Amino acid sequence: MRILVPVDGSAPANRAVAHAIGLARGRDDALIVVVNVQGPETIEVSDVSAVMSVAADRRLAARRSTSALRKAARLCTTAEVRFETRAELGPIAETIDRLARELQVDQIVIGSRGLGGIGRLILGSVATKVARLARVPVTLVK
Repeated sequence: MRILVPVDGSAPANRAVAHAIGLARGRDDALIVVVNVQGPETIEVSDVSAVMSVAADRRLAARRSTSALRKAARLCTTAEVRFETRAELGPIAETIDRLARELQVDQIVIGSRGLGGIGRLILGSVATKVARLARVPVTLVK
């Protein structure tokens, strides 16, 4: 069983990791793939970034991914479940969906920040978009 868990370092994302650990615990065939995706939504665009090099953007994305993945990796290590971490670049929901297909995961477990209807309407929701795109079951964790 392969479980993809996108994380951003938030409390809901860490609760999603904990939920995935519960699903994986005791299963020899279980693998949790923890991923952080950095994209246009996460890297602020400003006058300064417009003149930054692609290499600088990649370094910033790598630092943010490392930070977001740290707690999730610690949770998996403590629980003694098999896991791997990945850092990806691209549009967030689309990249999560692409990775789920490439890795042939059985399930996606994703944290939801619990935006209200108006917040979702204005900002959209990565979790909602992933659920719409995915071809595998998606569990939303508050």
